[in-house]
Amino acid sequence: MRLAALLLALAGLPGTAVAQDAPAILLDHVALHVADTQKSIDFYSAVFGLKEIPTPFPPGGPRWLAFGNGLELHLQPGRTAPVTAHWRVHFAITVPDLEPVLAGLRARNITWFDNAQRPGLISRTRTDGVQQIFFQDPDGYWIEVNDVKH
Repeated sequence: MRLAALLLALAGLPGTAVAQDAPAILLDHVALHVADTQKSIDFYSAVFGLKEIPTPFPPGGPRWLAFGNGLELHLQPGRTAPVTAHWRVHFAITVPDLEPVLAGLRARNITWFDNAQRPGLISRTRTDGVQQIFFQDPDGYWIEVNDVKH
């Protein structure tokens, strides 16, 4: 029961009750260790329309982007080793419509995959009708984009 309440609180679903003893927590940010901070800023701005926000660090330090609803993407400079995570290790972004994202990926010659890792296809296997795609950012981090309706 505590886990269910915690997951509902994390999801921020309207109308969901959280048990009195569950902590009031929210996801604050996702941090990625990147090789080229400006390349990552350009990618996330172009594909998702994220805007850069001020950071409390001197120039050359981490740079931040805003997802909305208070969630941020922190880009940590200095990565030199390749990212080798399996595609199942990813973060997910929900959009109201996949088509603008697909158009942006096509314009940048970025290949996306369905959940069977077939290139250029969209997953339509969920029983709730949600569609999903998976692709990698310039550093090789995997991203899921879905059209979950909240």
